[in-house]
Amino acid sequence: MTTRTAVVTGSSSGIGHATAEHLASRGWRVWGGVRADADLQRIAKTRSFRPLRMDVTKDWQIAEAFAEVKREIWGTGLDLLVVNAGVVVAGPLEFVTPKQWREQFDVNVVGVASTIQAALPMMRYANDPRIIVVGSINSRVGVPLLGPYAASKHALVGLLSALRRELPSEGPKITLLEPGAVDTPLWNKVRAASEQLNNDGPKEEQSPYADLINAARGRLAKTTRRGISPCKVAEIIERCVNRTHPPKRRLVGRDAWLAAAAEKLFGGRVLDSLFRKIRA
Repeated sequence: MTTRTAVVTGSSSGIGHATAEHLASRGWRVWGGVRADADLQRIAKTRSFRPLRMDVTKDWQIAEAFAEVKREIWGTGLDLLVVNAGVVVAGPLEFVTPKQWREQFDVNVVGVASTIQAALPMMRYANDPRIIVVGSINSRVGVPLLGPYAASKHALVGLLSALRRELPSEGPKITLLEPGAVDTPLWNKVRAASEQLNNDGPKEEQSPYADLINAARGRLAKTTRRGISPCKVAEIIERCVNRTHPPKRRLVGRDAWLAAAAEKLFGGRVLDSLFRKIRA
């Protein structure tokens, strides 16, 4: 049986790392994209999967990374691309700078498109190629203080819908994964980013967003503790890949299912009111 091949971006930690390790344990030949030298060296020592230097905001690094994979697989085709690399910009929109908006979209939208663009030529040689893009429940529900992040995840819905209709019937088949809370280091970065935005803006006690920010901090701490394991997400990714007809969109986690149901059932006006009451 031919060994299946996969590239997973954002593999230094969290969902990306768990997915790369899980696929490798299942016999896949896996390359994982990372940005930092320390992560590259650490993963190389484990030998569970092959690290690739890949900052998705740098076109030349994406090109070099996929050129390396192409040399390794030598015309057999890339079976799977898992696009997981992402960042979160958090804080009241009033205080988010244009530079932070550009960073959010450069990684979460342009980076996704650039990675898929680089992978597609190799995927045409695979028998049944698949693309899994790790999005978020924020592609369905806009959560206060996560406006840039939610906007970037909503953008993925349109991007992938258009891409499906551009590609030939033989694929690649595409799934947008929409997890709720996942226990990953990413949310520690969210807390730090939120603190920085608050420091740059007016003092919290004088801010019109103070109550909302305090409520969000408490909710974030609880959500992180209750988040599902990245290993569970990795298993779901593998199941989607192995399905003959994978879902176009796949909610992951009880909280994601509940949030999506609430958005559909109650609509925007009711949820707007509920979020405003959080301030009290």
